[in-house]
Amino acid sequence: MTTKTRLYSLEKLYEIDNTNDEFIREIISVFLNNIPANAKDLVKAVNEKNWDNVYFIAHKMKANIDLLNIKSIREEIRIVERNAKAKIHLNQIKNKVKFIYTIIQQCAKEMQRDFCN
Repeated sequence: MTTKTRLYSLEKLYEIDNTNDEFIREIISVFLNNIPANAKDLVKAVNEKNWDNVYFIAHKMKANIDLLNIKSIREEIRIVERNAKAKIHLNQIKNKVKFIYTIIQQCAKEMQRDFCN
């Protein structure tokens, strides 16, 4: 039997408070209630070429990605944020946002499976 590696990690949350499962559940709940919708809004903003909104949403998502240690998109969200703010390398943003969206949706499914059953 093989164990699939999670896309996210609770390591940083346990560093903050390793004795409070309610705290962990609250952070997961905030993620599930906000970040998948933010990812959808990010895709929409890119499609509309609304770079100020792309920057704003990416900036807002970054803390949750860091807190849940989603390493596969940690650098991508920063590149999107930085490039949208500076309005440079805009042709690279769409593919990065598509990847971020996919990973966020997969993380949400994993978290729902791990915490909502």
